[in-house]
Amino acid sequence: MEEKEIRRKEASAAARERRRKHRKRVVMAEKIAIALAGVVILAGAAATVIYMMPGIRVDKQLSAADEFVETMDYEEAIASCEEALKIDSKSVKAYRAMAGVYLTQEDREAAEQVLYRGWETTQDEGLLQEYCVHLLNDAVADINEGNCSLDTLDKTVLSVESNPYSEDGIKLLDACYERLFMTEESRLFCEEEEDGCGFDRYLDIMNRLLTTCEETQNEELKAETVRFAAPENDTVWLAVKHIEDYHNLLERVAALENTDEIRELTACIEKAMWAQDIFADAFAIFESGDFEPIKDFMQSEEYISIRDQFIEGSMEYWDGKTYIPVSREILMLSREDGKRTFSFADFDECPDTAGVIKVWGAKQEDAGVQRLCISYEPASENGEYYPHKTYEFVYLYSNVTIDGEYVPQMNYRFETRIATPEGTTSTLIGDWGGAHEWNIEY
Repeated sequence: MEEKEIRRKEASAAARERRRKHRKRVVMAEKIAIALAGVVILAGAAATVIYMMPGIRVDKQLSAADEFVETMDYEEAIASCEEALKIDSKSVKAYRAMAGVYLTQEDREAAEQVLYRGWETTQDEGLLQEYCVHLLNDAVADINEGNCSLDTLDKTVLSVESNPYSEDGIKLLDACYERLFMTEESRLFCEEEEDGCGFDRYLDIMNRLLTTCEETQNEELKAETVRFAAPENDTVWLAVKHIEDYHNLLERVAALENTDEIRELTACIEKAMWAQDIFADAFAIFESGDFEPIKDFMQSEEYISIRDQFIEGSMEYWDGKTYIPVSREILMLSREDGKRTFSFADFDECPDTAGVIKVWGAKQEDAGVQRLCISYEPASENGEYYPHKTYEFVYLYSNVTIDGEYVPQMNYRFETRIATPEGTTSTLIGDWGGAHEWNIEY
C-alpha cells in the first residue's frame, strides 16, 4: 500500500476518534445539565413546601400583627390574627396574640372572649388559666371599686367552674355575697336589666354553681352556694312570676344541703304560692266587672280561715298589719331574728300593679258574728294614681230598712270610693243584692 494511502487512512481514523470523544463529552454535558436542572427544581419545590407549611404561614401572619401593633393599627393586627386562625384554628399562639392586641387596646372583655374561644377550640389548659386569671382580676376590680353586681358574680362563677378548688375563687364568691346580700334590702331578684330580668341571671348562676357542687362535692363551695340561695338581707324583693322558679331552686339546694335556713325559706315561699292560688279566683271576679260572685269567695272556708288566722296573729309566714295586701307583681321576703315572713306589694310599694286585694282583719263582731271584709283597688288609669278607685265589700250584722223600720240582720255592703287630689267621694249600697237594697252617696 502506498505511503500516501496509509497516511490518509490514519488521518481518517483519528478524525473518527475525535468525533466519538466529542459526542461523548456532549452527552455527558447534557446529562450533567439535566441533573443540575433537576437539583434546582427539587430545591425550589422544597422551598415552596417549607414556605407553605401552616406553622410558617401562621408565624408570618403573627409577625405582621406585631408590626401593625407597633404602628397602632389594631384593626389590621386583629385581622392578621384572624387570618392566622383561618390557617390553623387551633393555634394557641394566635389566640394569645389576638388577646394581647385587645389588652393593648384595654378591651379586657374582648380579650377574655378570645381566650375562652381559644380554650373551647383547643382545650389548652394554659389558655383556660389565663382566662380565669383575667376573670378574677375583673371581679376584684369591681369589688374594690364598689361596683359589685351580678356581672361580677357571673365572672367569679365562670372562674370557679373552671377551677372549683381555687381558694381565690372561693374567697371572691364570699366577697360577692357580702357586697350583694349583706345589705338591709335587695331588689336584685325583681330588677330588670338590659339583657333581661335580674332573677333570670341569678337563677342561671345558681344552677351552674349547683352543678359544680354536685360534680365536685367541694364543701367550701357548697357552703357558699347555700348562702347565695338563702340571702340574709332584712328584705329581699322577688317578682311574683319567679316564685315557682325560686321554689324549684330551693328544692335543688335542699337536695345538696338541707339546712334550717333553707327549710324555713322554702316553707315561706310555699305559703306565698298557696296565697297566689287562693286569690287567683278573686282577681278573676274583680277583673270581670261582675262582683256578685265575691260573696261566695268571702264565705269560702279558705278565706274565713285566712281572716281568722290573721286576726289571731297565727298567720305563719304571712305578714300584715291592719290588712293583708295581695298583688301579683312583687313579693317581699323579710327576715328578722332568723324568722322568715312575706307580704305582697301594696300600691305604695308597686304603683304599676295590675290590682291589689286587701284582706281586712280587725276583730269586730256583730251579734256574735265576726265581720268579713275584702277590698279591691284596680290598676291606675293611664299610669296615674288619681283618680284612685277602691271597691270594698263587707258582710256584717247591721240595720236594714224594712217597711220604714230598722231591722238588724246579716247583709252585704258594697262601697265604691274614688279618691282625687281634691278629696274622696263614695257610693254606698246597703243590703247589696238583697230585697231591701239602698244607696247613699257622700
